[in-house]
Amino acid sequence: MFRIFDNKTREERLCAKYSMLMERAYKLALIDKEQSDKLNSRAKKILAELRRMDCQLVDSK
Repeated sequence: MFRIFDNKTREERLCAKYSMLMERAYKLALIDKEQSDKLNSRAKKILAELRRMDCQLVDSK
């Protein structure tokens, strides 16, 4: 309903989205490789954005 108690930062939301996409891509890899690759590429774009923002939630390798 209301987002009163949801005070996540942009970095936290992107990290959660990245984790969700990677998990879905992993589970989908056994069934549909092409769709899994699409999800993986979306997740990599989010990871690149997090690294560009110098997010402390992601290890910088």
